[in-house]
Amino acid sequence: MDVSTVVSNAGKTVEDKAVMKLNAKFDDSFNDLLELKNLKGESTGYTKVWHGDHGTKIGSMSIDIMPGKARYFNLQITPDNALRAPRYVFEGLVMGHSCQLSVDLYPDADMTTDLDWVYATYEPVNKLFEEIRKGDTFAPSVSRYLHIRSFCSPVFLLAPAMPIETVATFEGYAEQYFDFWLAMAANAESSDAKDTLARKERRELISRETIARDPDRKMVVGVYGEELTRRIEEAAM
Repeated sequence: MDVSTVVSNAGKTVEDKAVMKLNAKFDDSFNDLLELKNLKGESTGYTKVWHGDHGTKIGSMSIDIMPGKARYFNLQITPDNALRAPRYVFEGLVMGHSCQLSVDLYPDADMTTDLDWVYATYEPVNKLFEEIRKGDTFAPSVSRYLHIRSFCSPVFLLAPAMPIETVATFEGYAEQYFDFWLAMAANAESSDAKDTLARKERRELISRETIARDPDRKMVVGVYGEELTRRIEEAAM
C-alpha cells in the first residue's frame, strides 16, 4: 500500500462516481479554487463545484492541512430544496498512520415530527449501518460535538482513530451510502412552498452553525487566511 497515495486520493472515488451518476456539469465560477495555495504559497489541494440531476450541488474540497502528512476532504451533495431528500456528506482527516472518517445522509428535517418519513426512507441504509456496527472492522462512534449530533441522521457513520489500512473499506461503505442517497433523490417527493422554504432555511442554519462551531476552523484560517477560508466555505457548503 502506497500511504502517500491513500492520503492524497481520499474521497476521490466517491467524488468521481457522484459526478458521473448525476451527469454533473462543472461550475467554473469557482475556478479560483482549483489550486489552493496556503499563506506560504504552497499548492495544497482544491475545491470544486458541480451541478447535476435532481437540482444537486456537488461541493468537493481536498486540502493538505499539513502538506504530505495530513489531508482533509469533504464531499457534500445537496439536492434541490424542493425535494424531500437528504444531503450526502462524506468527510475525513487522513494521515500517514491513522484516519477519522464519517459519512451521513443528513435529513435537514425535524426528525421528531418526521419519524414516519425517517423510518421509511432510511430503512435500507439502517440495515447496512447495523451490519457495519456489528462487524469487527470499525468501532462506530457518536460525534463528541453536540451540533453534529443535533444535525446528523440515525445512520451517521463515524470511525474515529482508525488505521489508514481501513480507508478503502470505509470508502466502500461511503459509496454504498451514495447509492442509497441516489435512490432517495430519484424517488423523492416534491414539497410545497412552505416545506421547501423550511428546508432551505434549515440548511442555511446548519451551514452557519457548522462553520461557526468547527473546532478546526482556526487551523484552516491559519493555513489560508480568513478571506480564502470563507471562499472555500462558500463553495464547499
